Amino acid sequence: MGEPHDERVAVFDAAGRAAGGMPREEAKRSGLAVGAINLLLVSARGEVLLQQRPTDKENGGRWDKSVGGHVDAGEGFDAAAQREAGEELFGDGGSPRVQLAADAVDFEHRLATGDLGRSVVFRREALQLNLRDVRLVPGGGVRNVVYHVASYLGRTDVPLEDFRPPAAEIAGLRYAAAPEVDGLLLDDGPDPRAGRLVAEDEGSHPVTESDLVARDVGIDAGAASAEEAAVHVVDDDDRDIRSDG
Repeated sequence: MGEPHDERVAVFDAAGRAAGGMPREEAKRSGLAVGAINLLLVSARGEVLLQQRPTDKENGGRWDKSVGGHVDAGEGFDAAAQREAGEELFGDGGSPRVQLAADAVDFEHRLATGDLGRSVVFRREALQLNLRDVRLVPGGGVRNVVYHVASYLGRTDVPLEDFRPPAAEIAGLRYAAAPEVDGLLLDDGPDPRAGRLVAEDEGSHPVTESDLVARDVGIDAGAASAEEAAVHVVDDDDRDIRSDG
């Protein structure tokens, strides 16, 4: 199953004000910012939970954040984060195994008193506006989409076999140690990496498809996604960013 094109997602103006809802494909082409959430979960071993995108989805076949998705029309970012985590990890948008902490104090309390072997606990880290993401689309080519992104960080020790990801949405899950993540980001491991893509002949001819391509003008100018703002690719000689583990 491909992307659910008729799903209505929340759109916003550049200042973050809600502008209603649109079918997903229309929203991505509208020029308005689309609401989205990103969640990264880390285990007690310091491993990051990653999901693999199905080949018929955008960025198909690539390893991605723990949970990600669009904000539905009329839905808030926090509600979307809870729903998406439940759907993608446990097959239930209302799963009680998903816990969103109200603040840092509540987060620490839930970590100390909860059973992370059965649940995921996370908190909101940031809300970033007007982030531009360049994504691989099925069948070839790239798509340039503007997002307002709420980013969440959390913890879980749920064994992989206890997750219930929907096969149509997630091809697989894995816990990746820091060196493995470094390899994905630096493109020196066996797996393809997700990230900003540019054409091999960029700059050799005028751009005629402004809605499909973009030039990276830096984080401050709004041309990086939330993931790229937090985790970026560096040259092989920049060894100092590699994890010690």
